[in-house]
Amino acid sequence: MKKINKNIFVFLFCFLFIGVGLCSKDLLIKTSDAVLGFINGNSSISYRIEKLKRRIDAAYPTDLLYHKYMLDINSLKENFLGTRVIFKDDTTIVKSDSGSLVEPKPQMTESEFSAVVSEINKLKSITESNGAEFLYCFAPNKELYETLPANINYWDIENCEKLLSCLDSASVPYADLKKSLKEKGISDADIFYYTDHHWNTNAGFVAATSICEELNRRYGFEFNDYYTDIGNYDIKHFSNLFLGSRGKKTGLFFTRHGADDFDLITPKFNTDMTEEQPFKGSVRRGSFEDSVLFMENMEKDYYGLSTYTTYSGGDFRLQIMKNNLNPEGKKILLIRDSFACVVAPFLALQTSELHICDMRDFGGFVGEKVNVEEYIKKINPDYVLVLYTGISSTSISQGKYNFF
Repeated sequence: MKKINKNIFVFLFCFLFIGVGLCSKDLLIKTSDAVLGFINGNSSISYRIEKLKRRIDAAYPTDLLYHKYMLDINSLKENFLGTRVIFKDDTTIVKSDSGSLVEPKPQMTESEFSAVVSEINKLKSITESNGAEFLYCFAPNKELYETLPANINYWDIENCEKLLSCLDSASVPYADLKKSLKEKGISDADIFYYTDHHWNTNAGFVAATSICEELNRRYGFEFNDYYTDIGNYDIKHFSNLFLGSRGKKTGLFFTRHGADDFDLITPKFNTDMTEEQPFKGSVRRGSFEDSVLFMENMEKDYYGLSTYTTYSGGDFRLQIMKNNLNPEGKKILLIRDSFACVVAPFLALQTSELHICDMRDFGGFVGEKVNVEEYIKKINPDYVLVLYTGISSTSISQGKYNFF
């Protein structure tokens, strides 16, 4: 029975492969050797399929259209064979028991924790010396919620618990957004996308509310609770719209869930906001949708777009969101990673100005990294927030703790 199932799968694989090849005569000619090698090989089916994929990848490294077809076909094969671990681009992606895609993290040492907390504490001291209040916002990563195969070692839970303990010991004020999500009745299964590492729009909305509440509890921050009531927002549900960053590496069908659904949350009330990207010279003003949302990312394009970046537009070295209906409100500096994309627009509704800095070191940014101390002195914020997901050592954190 097992042999019959494999033969059926091979037939389907070849049928799909040839179908894709017929879309391009040149492609069919160039791949003929790879196909013949697959047919005439005497090694295992699994090995031949993997070898065929490698040969095609090598022949067409820039052919995105063809590559995504091959990736999806390969994901069918991997799913069929029960594969749980994929190695891609120096990344280990694991399919959890729930079918969600995760990236397990290694255990951190005491010295690594000490280095991270030291940098955070320096930023806190500089913030307070300039008359502002500080809050570290801990965003939980997906690996805290998922069960992985028994042969996979991962230390995410221990690492995050240790981080919060170290922040306590150093008297660094923080908001535990994992705890906040639980207290607000958000189930573990309703926080993250299956194919992406980010939390979803509803979790981001709740996180923004929780940050306002924590600022109020600690520092008396006044916020408009009308804006924190989800009943005052429209929610449009889009099925199978989004393939996340991990799904882009494994293929559409590696997890049984396929593509992710996406909820677009927008205010029912009137808004007037401005979004600026100083290093790009870009300024947009209008409603919530026309300023802090980037609706062009709502197209269904699994490999070409990230629907997640409909909110905030993605990663920018420096971005400013202004609420033109609240000119007397507080000014906040938010130091962020990509988890802030779905938090910042909702948080900006509660401010006069939300200045957003990304400290990470990777290609694609326009402009030099901001020196946070100098920027605090320049804009004189009322609050300085750091919103980072999980925890990683300073050596592998892409520079996000290098604030100065």
